[in-house]
Amino acid sequence: MRERRRNYELLFIIPPIRIGDEEIGNAIERVAQTIANLGGTVTEINHAPPWGRRKFAYPIRAYIEGEASRRVFTEGYYVLVHFQMAADRIAELERLLKLNDSVLRYMLTLIETRSPAPVAVKSAEARDGVEPEEAEEFDEDEDEDEDAEYVEADEETDDD
Repeated sequence: MRERRRNYELLFIIPPIRIGDEEIGNAIERVAQTIANLGGTVTEINHAPPWGRRKFAYPIRAYIEGEASRRVFTEGYYVLVHFQMAADRIAELERLLKLNDSVLRYMLTLIETRSPAPVAVKSAEARDGVEPEEAEEFDEDEDEDEDAEYVEADEETDDD
């Protein structure tokens, strides 16, 4: 049976403890390797501006490897990854991301591909060779004359 591969977008945050470029590179490589081990294909990794190191809207408390208590974080390093993977492997990827100490938070999104716009279908009459009836043309002068008659009739009743 052929497995259905879909396009996904993964945005994850690396805690600021991993400050060095080498440590950030290792964390990104570890996530990319996890995707590859599950049969996925990474198509793009982006951590250039506007991603990269950013301040959070609110502080996040999280456990960090080797520490007994939670630490408060006010900033992190954002990374955006585009990849393709079988839909039935996503639950396993999410489980592994939760276990990964290099990932503070993540958001996984399915990228929907839109089909081309539907082609207009001819009406049944046009397919049978019969031209559809044309709408009557609107004559503005005729309509204005009718309005004038109503006004005149109203004026007559006001005089009584």
